Amino acid sequence: MPKPVAAVTNGELVANDLELAAIIQPVKMRVKKLELYLADRELSRSIQVQVVGSYAELLKIPGSTVFMMFEGPCCDETQSKALSLRKDQLGLNDRMEFLKPFLAKDGGKLSSARIRRGEIDREGHRLMGTKEPPRRLEFSTRSGLKIPKGDVYDANEVCPEKEVVQRIKKEHPIKVISVGDVTTASIISQNYTPDVCVVEGTTKRGRFQGSFTSEKEYVIYNPSAVVLPEAWSVIDTALHDSAKSLIMVEGEEDLLGFPAMLLAPIGSVLLYGQPDVGIVWSPVDDDNRARAKSYLEDMPAIT
Repeated sequence: MPKPVAAVTNGELVANDLELAAIIQPVKMRVKKLELYLADRELSRSIQVQVVGSYAELLKIPGSTVFMMFEGPCCDETQSKALSLRKDQLGLNDRMEFLKPFLAKDGGKLSSARIRRGEIDREGHRLMGTKEPPRRLEFSTRSGLKIPKGDVYDANEVCPEKEVVQRIKKEHPIKVISVGDVTTASIISQNYTPDVCVVEGTTKRGRFQGSFTSEKEYVIYNPSAVVLPEAWSVIDTALHDSAKSLIMVEGEEDLLGFPAMLLAPIGSVLLYGQPDVGIVWSPVDDDNRARAKSYLEDMPAIT
């Protein structure tokens, strides 16, 4: 095709009743992901990525055009109005070709809505699923953060990661969950990989330069100050898997220790970093679960 464009739809081209629109990825992120996808396949020089958000932008496309789209609400909007406008105003006879959708491992359609609900991951693997709604942390409630309690391993007194790994080998928690890049990497540096590692690839000083090891990897979208259903479902799935799992978060992982505390079996341990101090050993017990549950219930659901 001459001058092909890979378009990210937005604005009036997106149906008003698009499912889970309130927690869809921002346009900039979707553009970036598409550009990375094309670059990985050495197509970035031949295919341009463009945001198309209005009928006026579609009217500017010269000559008859072949629109290749996945079937869905956005396609219905484009087909019913955009193409008829181009014909009425420009006298152009465009063609619409529907692309065959990718199928998840369960035979259903691999869709962003199913991923955001936590039914499947991005590779189409079935997840545990969840009934938890997406929640947002209000700024006014941040000061009352009910952090799960635990033992603090202060870097000024001990080597936190060494002490933590020694305790793990002594007490044998049912599941070990680590949250945070520095905490996770430092524990792995002691030749121990937690059962579930939740990281985002950044620290307060910028891009994290360390590395992680795992047997299985998930990538999820979870913006700052929210907890989305996808996060609940992936964490639950990883906890039920015997493989060592790495959950890479696009956004922030700061709040994901709370669902991990509620989903992990009693007798497990949650490890997270206390900035400029060290590592916190927080046991999964009834008291800490109650704190996590109370805090999450204080976060209003995103509707």
